[in-house]
Amino acid sequence: MIEKQNIIKFPDNFDKKKNKYIQIRDDIENLLFQYAYDKNDLWAVSLAAGRFSSMNLEKIDGTEKTIEFFKNCIQTQQEKTSSSNPGDIS
Repeated sequence: MIEKQNIIKFPDNFDKKKNKYIQIRDDIENLLFQYAYDKNDLWAVSLAAGRFSSMNLEKIDGTEKTIEFFKNCIQTQQEKTSSSNPGDIS
C-alpha cells in the first residue's frame, strides 16, 4: 500500500474542545485548592464550588444531567481512592 505524503490533517474539533475543557478543569481545580489552602478550609471551598456548579449546570443542562454529572464525579473519586495510595490526599 502506498502511503500518501501530501495529505494535510485538519485539527479535530473534538480534540480541541476536549483539551480546552481539560485545561479549564485543571486551572479551576488548582485555583480552588490554593484558595482552600489559603483559607485553611477545603470543606467550605468545596461546598461553594459545588453550589456554584450545581446551580449553573441545572440551568444549562437540567436536573437529570446535572445529577448524572455529580454521580459520575463521585464514582470517579471512589475509583481513584480505591486504587491509589492511601497516603495521597490529593
